[in-house]
Amino acid sequence: MGLLSDPNRRKALTSLLTRLNTPICVVCYLAGIAWFMGLAFEPFTLRTYMSENAMGSTMVEERFPAGERALATAREFAAQKKKVGGMPVDWLVKTMQARGLEVFTQSFSRTLPFPDENKERFMVRGTNVYGILRAPRAPRTEALVLSAPCSPDNTNNQAVGLLLGLAQYFRSQIYWAKDIIFLVNEHDLIGMQAWLEGYHHTNISGMDYSPLQGRAGSIQAALSLELSSDVITSLDLVLEGLNGQLPNLDLANLFHAFCQKIGVLCTIQGKLQRSDWDTAEGYTHAVQTMMLMVLKQASGRPWGDHGLFLRYHIEAASIHGINSFRQYKTDATTVGRHVLLYVIVIYHLYTEYTYIVS
Repeated sequence: MGLLSDPNRRKALTSLLTRLNTPICVVCYLAGIAWFMGLAFEPFTLRTYMSENAMGSTMVEERFPAGERALATAREFAAQKKKVGGMPVDWLVKTMQARGLEVFTQSFSRTLPFPDENKERFMVRGTNVYGILRAPRAPRTEALVLSAPCSPDNTNNQAVGLLLGLAQYFRSQIYWAKDIIFLVNEHDLIGMQAWLEGYHHTNISGMDYSPLQGRAGSIQAALSLELSSDVITSLDLVLEGLNGQLPNLDLANLFHAFCQKIGVLCTIQGKLQRSDWDTAEGYTHAVQTMMLMVLKQASGRPWGDHGLFLRYHIEAASIHGINSFRQYKTDATTVGRHVLLYVIVIYHLYTEYTYIVS
């Protein structure tokens, strides 16, 4: 205190800091860069771990027998989409109703400030179709969302088929204490934004949409599926949301743990995790993965339909199937098993979390 209260000493300290201002700034700047680059060094980071019993694999049934049926549904969906020249709304409604869901539709339209890249149109119109599996053992105050975007081309048909296969399998189970919403949204982010605004009774974007006729409980978590091939080589987890938001780290830990358990290749930013972290190549690989994630967050745009859920404080992620040149292939049954494990453990995790908070 004497150093700061004495005018002479304070003046000397100020002169010293002024004289050394540039070297101090350079040292602090270099130290910040070194610390940031150290985040990609594995000994400085925490490994994936389980902090809750609800996140363990023993909590779920590891069986999904509807893989081939999901692919057949995907082929039928692709044929119907080609037949009507867009999203087959009537076929989706009938198919979801046949699986015992309460099915509703939502129409929407959006005036674009600039024409889109494909058809150079300023007005986008579409329809969202969603089915609700009601919880038989609870007052229906909470819900989970499984979504799959309907793309205009032949992509993501397998995701819709898997979504409908999971709906049929979940319908046969009786232990649900949360509503489960199966959503097929048109026009990707535009359709998802319309559905979320309708569900939460908000209008942030100025979009025109019809009110939702059916609602479930408060959404606790959401998962978006993006699959465009009958077989895949790896599953990529997409986390970046709107304005750089990220979901709870538990979603990433669960995804990585179940990929290891089932034997599916797990990638982050399209890159496999390497074990040679103590080599120059391994560290360079880690830095590239980290910088890709930083740049995606800095862009501010959502990198999947899940990114819009984060605005409403809903933990969400997207699973993207990659079919590359690797010889290792994973069929639809294994992918469905992985998604099934992932959804059920998220269900158990947020059920326990809600119980602790209450």
